[in-house]
Amino acid sequence: MFKILFMILLGTVSVAFAQEGRGCTNASLRGDYAFVLKGTKPSGPPPAPQEDMIGLARTRFDGYGGSTNIDNLHATISPLSPDRPGTGTYTINADCTGTGVLFNAGSPPLQIRIVIVDKGNEVWTITTSPASVLVIGIGKKI
Repeated sequence: MFKILFMILLGTVSVAFAQEGRGCTNASLRGDYAFVLKGTKPSGPPPAPQEDMIGLARTRFDGYGGSTNIDNLHATISPLSPDRPGTGTYTINADCTGTGVLFNAGSPPLQIRIVIVDKGNEVWTITTSPASVLVIGIGKKI
């Protein structure tokens, strides 16, 4: 009897998650997104000072855990970094959170945290590593 009640409860919770737009997978990120980026980063190799930066990126998520991007960064000390290519990997959890790694030309690999918003129409990110890079990104599906 307990097993049947547990299965009914589990099914009810699954339906509730689906109705709230949850139940995300890697396929929840598919297509092109335009990102706005803002934060701080090192202006060069240690012991270079931190600098404020802003940027734009266009990222294509393949729905299977891979991405490609082009970004443009402007900072207070470093020169403009135009049309910098990159690739990435990502994993999305059922609760619409996830992790990823970005590989951009001229930068160390960036570890990120991801939240999918509005049924995949928007993506929020923060950089978690290296610790000297503190960047938030807001991406909208285009």
